[in-house]
Amino acid sequence: MNRQYVLPKYQEILLDYMEKVRKNIPKQYPSFKDFLNKMIDLVKCERLPKLGKHNVVFRLTINMRQTKLTQLALSTLFRLVSNGFIDGRIEDTSQEFYTDEFSELFNDSNYNKGEKRTIMDVLINSVTSCLFDKDEIIIQGLKLLVAFVLNPYCYVTSQNLTRIVRTIIFSYTRSRTQTVDRNTKNMLYQIINYTFQAVEGEVFTIQRNKRRMSIKEDSVQKLTQLVMLQLVDMVCLNKTSLDFSPQSDILNERKQPAGYFGYCVMCRKSANLYCKDHRVPICSFICKRQHQEYVEQAQSTYSGAVKQFEENLDCALQLYDSLCNLLLNKTTLEQAKNQQIILECLLYILETPDFVLSKNEKFIKTTKERLCNQLLKYCLETEKTLYQFSFRIFQRLVSIMRKSIKYEMAIFINQIYLNILLSANSNVLHKQTALESLCSILERPKTGLEFYINYDCHTKHECLMSKIINTFYEIIVISIYQKAEYQIQTQQEILLKHLAIKALSYVMDGLNKVFDKFIITPSEEIGSPQMEDQNANLNDNTTVMYINPIEIQRQLKQEIMKGCQLFKKNPEKGIKYLLDAQIIQNDAKEIAKFFRENQQQVSKDAIGAFLGGHQQLNIKVLSEFTDLLKFKDLTVEQALRYYLDQFTLPGEAMQVDRVVQKFSDRYYKENPNSTFKSSGSIYTYCYLLVMLQTDLHNPSVAEKMKLSDFQKLARQINDGDDLPQDYLTQTYNSILKQPLAVREKEKSRVFMKESLTQSIRKKQDLFQREKEALLKQGSELIKTKQDSHETLYQIINQDMAYLIKPFLECIGKPSFEMFLFVFNNDQMEQASNQCIQGLVLFIKLCSFFSIPLQDYMNNLIKATRLNQGQISNKHINLIKQILQTVPLIGNGLRENGWKSILKMISRLDEMRMIQQSKDNADGQTITILPELLLESDLIDKIFVQSKQLDDEAIQEFINALCFMSKQEIYQTHPRLFCLQKLVEVCDYNMKRVSFVWTKMWNIVKDHINEVAVKEKKVAMFTVDSLKQLSIKFLQKDELYDFQFQRDVLKPFETIFLQSNLEVKEFILSCINHIVLNHKHNIRSGWRMIFGLIALGLKEENDKICKIAFQILSQIMEHNLDLLQDVFIDLIQTLKVLAGKNQEDMALASIDFTIKCLGYLSKQAQITPKLNWNESEEPEATVRNASTAVQLEKIWIPLLGVLSGLAGDKRNKIQAKSMEALFESLQQFGYAFSAEFWKMVFSTVLRPIFDEIQFTFQQNHIVANANNDWFKDSCKKSFSLIINLMKRYFQKLRGLLSEFLKLFENCIQNQNLKLAKYSILSVKNMTIKIGMMFNEEEWEQIVQFIDRMIRLTTPTKLSSFANQSLTSSRMRNMIEDCFIQFTSQLLMIQISIEILQHFNQKLNLQQLQTIENTFLYSYQFAVQFNSQIDQRYLIWKQGVLQDMKSLPGLLKQEREAYGCMIIIKKYKLKNHNIFDFDSLIAPIDIFIKKHEMIRTNPQFPEEQDQQMQKLRLQEIEKDTQNYRQLLDTYILPTLCELDDEHLKQNNQQLFLILLKALSYSNDSIICKDCVRCQKCLQQEKSNLDQQILQLVQKLYDLK
Repeated sequence: MNRQYVLPKYQEILLDYMEKVRKNIPKQYPSFKDFLNKMIDLVKCERLPKLGKHNVVFRLTINMRQTKLTQLALSTLFRLVSNGFIDGRIEDTSQEFYTDEFSELFNDSNYNKGEKRTIMDVLINSVTSCLFDKDEIIIQGLKLLVAFVLNPYCYVTSQNLTRIVRTIIFSYTRSRTQTVDRNTKNMLYQIINYTFQAVEGEVFTIQRNKRRMSIKEDSVQKLTQLVMLQLVDMVCLNKTSLDFSPQSDILNERKQPAGYFGYCVMCRKSANLYCKDHRVPICSFICKRQHQEYVEQAQSTYSGAVKQFEENLDCALQLYDSLCNLLLNKTTLEQAKNQQIILECLLYILETPDFVLSKNEKFIKTTKERLCNQLLKYCLETEKTLYQFSFRIFQRLVSIMRKSIKYEMAIFINQIYLNILLSANSNVLHKQTALESLCSILERPKTGLEFYINYDCHTKHECLMSKIINTFYEIIVISIYQKAEYQIQTQQEILLKHLAIKALSYVMDGLNKVFDKFIITPSEEIGSPQMEDQNANLNDNTTVMYINPIEIQRQLKQEIMKGCQLFKKNPEKGIKYLLDAQIIQNDAKEIAKFFRENQQQVSKDAIGAFLGGHQQLNIKVLSEFTDLLKFKDLTVEQALRYYLDQFTLPGEAMQVDRVVQKFSDRYYKENPNSTFKSSGSIYTYCYLLVMLQTDLHNPSVAEKMKLSDFQKLARQINDGDDLPQDYLTQTYNSILKQPLAVREKEKSRVFMKESLTQSIRKKQDLFQREKEALLKQGSELIKTKQDSHETLYQIINQDMAYLIKPFLECIGKPSFEMFLFVFNNDQMEQASNQCIQGLVLFIKLCSFFSIPLQDYMNNLIKATRLNQGQISNKHINLIKQILQTVPLIGNGLRENGWKSILKMISRLDEMRMIQQSKDNADGQTITILPELLLESDLIDKIFVQSKQLDDEAIQEFINALCFMSKQEIYQTHPRLFCLQKLVEVCDYNMKRVSFVWTKMWNIVKDHINEVAVKEKKVAMFTVDSLKQLSIKFLQKDELYDFQFQRDVLKPFETIFLQSNLEVKEFILSCINHIVLNHKHNIRSGWRMIFGLIALGLKEENDKICKIAFQILSQIMEHNLDLLQDVFIDLIQTLKVLAGKNQEDMALASIDFTIKCLGYLSKQAQITPKLNWNESEEPEATVRNASTAVQLEKIWIPLLGVLSGLAGDKRNKIQAKSMEALFESLQQFGYAFSAEFWKMVFSTVLRPIFDEIQFTFQQNHIVANANNDWFKDSCKKSFSLIINLMKRYFQKLRGLLSEFLKLFENCIQNQNLKLAKYSILSVKNMTIKIGMMFNEEEWEQIVQFIDRMIRLTTPTKLSSFANQSLTSSRMRNMIEDCFIQFTSQLLMIQISIEILQHFNQKLNLQQLQTIENTFLYSYQFAVQFNSQIDQRYLIWKQGVLQDMKSLPGLLKQEREAYGCMIIIKKYKLKNHNIFDFDSLIAPIDIFIKKHEMIRTNPQFPEEQDQQMQKLRLQEIEKDTQNYRQLLDTYILPTLCELDDEHLKQNNQQLFLILLKALSYSNDSIICKDCVRCQKCLQQEKSNLDQQILQLVQKLYDLK
């Protein structure tokens, strides 16, 4: 502003003021006019428009105490301030005008003559001194003071600002009108706003510096533009550092070419110069100087702004400090009005938006040291406005500077908030205010978790959040306000419960927001903790595990809490636990320190019990614990009271003595200059105080100790001297008012008793006592914490967010109970939505952190009242919220939790059905609201979202769904809701990995198998659902190692086995539909399909059998090429079909089998060959080896179908199957390997003969008139297998032993016909293929003959006489022996035939083996034939009724010996080994037998005539047997001998033959046989002729 305009205005204002003053000068100051005229002259000569010497006029005028003059002065000063004519920095010179006449006007109360003062100091002092008059003057003066502050040219210092604020506050205090109150309060707010906004840089800072420096242009902005241009130039010119090169072809925005250094930073011309001072290109020195000026101006602006900021900051801090000091000044704050306005101002300061001083160290220190202590007091005041503002201030402190007041927050909440809420003496409004404040604190999302991390997880703090939650629990659930001692009405209690549940809902909502921010959508800026630089060089293989220190603290805190709880119950065990957990060391000092630091967790009673212990450790701990306390500058009574407040004094005298003695020593050590002369005198005095307390406060003591009595007892107590009487009186009164120490339990009991019986007035007094105790304790704690090392307040980050889980575990159960309690309370309907939100958030968080929800969900579902009567809107809202939340928490519900949810959903469906049918099945009266029937979308979403569940959760969900399905099905009126949903869930989860889906389906499958047989309705629905589900599964591609189709179709089979005919028919119709429409998608499902077909074929019902047969026929007709992987299952089905009684089905099974064989051969590229000869060159049978191996595994069971039918009793089926089997083997056998032939033999061929043996073992079969089996089947079987052996012997030769074993088993079957067929088959086989046998194979034949001769020897005949058997058993044994005898004769016969054909194939050893075999047979027969008595006993048994002579083995004897003779003949022929004696011996025996007959032998030892006759007959029969032997074997063999061998034995043979010739004509006629005569005659002629021929030959040779 132009000075020519400003100065006249300034002079005008002053002159006008002085003229008015001159007219109103008081009479007592007559000379003041002259002084005023002099000042007017000075004004007229003034050249500077700033108030200076003229200030003396205002000072004197105001001090005259004239209302009119004061108002005039104040108004004029206000005009000067408004126009900027007052510079507060100008020094005051008014004292130069001092005269004795005006001495009283110069004597200001706050003015020191020796001090130099500014004009602002004088003005403020003058204005302040006049504020004791009318309200108008007060308001005008205060406005002027505010104008001083708000005008930037007045330069009000921090001290003056403090004075102004104090003045305004005192004015407010003294005011009795609302006008002054309102104005003063507004002025305070104006000052506070200006002061603290100036700190934030929002008021006049830069403008003030601009005026002072007369800067025409904003240099900072200009420099910024220049720097940006320089950066653009460097990018365009591609210049880095000082590496420049001329680039004249590049033009800038002013069309200027680039110089050597680019473009000038100022004028943008070509720059060929460079300023090293500021590192910028320039074109001339003029531009350099201009740039230098900009830099200097910017620096000045910045330094001025910084200085001004510091000044503003100092003013703000001084103002804040002043307000806090005013709270500390007890003498000036006797009225609540003062306290209120100060608290209101402090609150206004703290509620400033974007408050920047919260991190200022001085501000923090002032807050902690001054404000917090006073807030403790004002929060406990009984005046409503005081504690309301105090609580609001504290909650604001928590909001803006919680990092700095960690300990103070804990003390406030523990000592103030919770104590007020639990106190029986605080009023309802006080409790309400505390709860509202606590709600505001917890409303911030992170507060709850931060409190838990910083206090509950920290070993140096109490569990703050646990205490808060437990307090809420007592208010809400336990309802402590209903107790008589609280004297709270119902509506008031409900209001407090509302506030408590609101605070709890804030905590839960805050956890949810932290969860969403840091876990669901974590910030990119917040990540895992970064390792320090020294860890950067770790090898890649090194694993660095980050352990959150908060988690370590939390676990340690839990151990400490557990130890403290144990310590309360048993101090010794508690200490041992803490030592074992390494929480404390086995050191007395450490234990004492632990007690001191954890006094809140460890009860005083337990500490006292431990300190009073008699062990050495207890005594040491007592000493160390006492040494930790400070008693300096305290009286004995004060120190003892403080000492006993740390623990409960033990009860035993010795314990009390030790405690008092230790206290005395410690006190005397810290206070050596006290009244007491020694620790002993202190010890005695302390005992006296304990006695005084007992006497004054023990109810059992009737007559209390008086002061005089106490003084008498205290005489000469100080080592012979008396204590001062005042000292004793003070001590006595103090103990009389309050005992030294009271046990915790006794203190609570007395306090409760007083609360129950006191009126409201008395309760206020009790609360005052509580207040004093709390203030004392809180102040001590704050002081203690300030002295100790303060830990940092942890702010939540992503790593700490996972501590939500332990936090939830800590507060979860009580929180859930509180929400549920309020929700169920019909008187608190308004809080239902908060409770629902809290419950939903709680279970959501628990689910994510895998906290078990089973119990919570059960109680939550009960709260919906679906199973009860009336359902209100809040219950509907709860149901909706649960349904909306379930998809989000599914992974954490676990099985029991899902059961609760599904139970609710099932009930909703039941209610829907009831509503639709208008029929309540249970007979209950249920009010169903329409809203409940509209939740189908939410319910469906739960089942649709099941595909989002993890692998474990989906199984638990399925289990729960199965459980509820059973509940629905097994109730009186079955429902299928859950069963239907179960099928849908399976559909939704089809895309899960195979391992999980298999587990899931196994659960579903077991459930379906169980419930599907409950009733027809359920079974039909289940089968239809399975069909639909199966069709969907068939549309998926099946993996090689995951055959889910089989698992899906498996329930069809289980249900089929347990269902009625109608359900079975429906199942088969479903299978038929699947086969017809989805056959190309079926893979492993074929196995289940064939299983169901087989079950259908096994049914006796013709209709079901026909349906199953129809499905199978369709498959065989059209789908055979799809069954490559399940041919075994098809074969099993064909076996079942083959076993059907219906002949057409059995014949169809043969056709199907033949078709399968043809298909398999085609797949293996095997061409059927009927006329293949092994001598031909073998072809490559199978081109694809892997396919051949696979098909060979199928051929065996497929051929087994035909093999099984080969034993069928129906001729047509048996014939067709036998023909088909061997025809297939003949056609494809060339392609079989030797190993495969072994399998064919063991699994296909052998069972046929096993069946034959089994059939022959059934005696009734043999007796059956139908002998077709023997004539056709059996004979044909042996013939076919021999032909097969002949055709493929080269491949089957390894099975020769197996074939022989097969024949051996048949021979041993004890059936004569089967034995004959078997023996003849051996002969035929040997004769047909014997030429192809090698030596080893002939050895097998020889061993077979030897084994069969020995096995068919009737050895049982030797033991009949020694056994007492029944006739039936005897008959059976005789029949067995007969079969053996017959079989052996047949074996001897075929052996002779085999020897005749292949004697040259046998070596000498093999011939000797056969000879020994027949020798064994011959000897057995001879031995049995010689046992006449035993044969007689057998004959006498009457078993052989058709036998007229004794049984014997003459033929076996003859044939066996004859076979031996034949072998000897071949030995001679092939190996030139001759045994002449074996030929002579039978002739000699023959001669002896005849001689015995001629001599008519007698048997004197035999008395029985019949026996004598029988013996004679046996000799005759034996003789006749030898005659046949000679005729058949001996003589022909002798005749065949060559001449050389005859010559060697000519004489011996000639003589014996002549002798035999004499008996050859003897005829022995059997009386029992009329036809023997002819036979004997023929034999005689043959025998005679042979003997004569041989004798003639011998004669000729001789």
